[in-house]
Amino acid sequence: MTDQVLSGTAIHLGVTASSREEAVRLCGEALLALGAIAPEYIDAMWERELLMSSYVGERLAIPHGTDRSRQYVKRAQLTVLRFAEAVDWAGEPVEIAVGIASAGDEHVEVLGSLAQALLDDDLRAILFTSTDVEEIAQVLTKAFGE
Repeated sequence: MTDQVLSGTAIHLGVTASSREEAVRLCGEALLALGAIAPEYIDAMWERELLMSSYVGERLAIPHGTDRSRQYVKRAQLTVLRFAEAVDWAGEPVEIAVGIASAGDEHVEVLGSLAQALLDDDLRAILFTSTDVEEIAQVLTKAFGE
């Protein structure tokens, strides 16, 4: 699933969002721009967010669609948005959102891999501070074991 992460076009730095809803929609729009989803998936991402927050801790959220919305996924894809200012995510500050388009259960693997990456102080520092999208892509690739 992570071969697309290598593309700098999937990683966006300095993004601004005034709300959790806007941040989720920006993740969806990035997935749409990459050709990974149909537009209906964006609404499903927000619908899923309202059911259960995608906040996973450590200033990180992983928005994705509902099970029903898998029909709108054209191909598995990740997108990474790092915000210029932390976004209030139902009371938690989020600096990075990893949007996932998945027709299967790939998001479970992504959650586990990101959790492992965040335990490594060096990888975490790169993910949260680097201004080089290729370096971030390499960190994510390493985290996902590719």
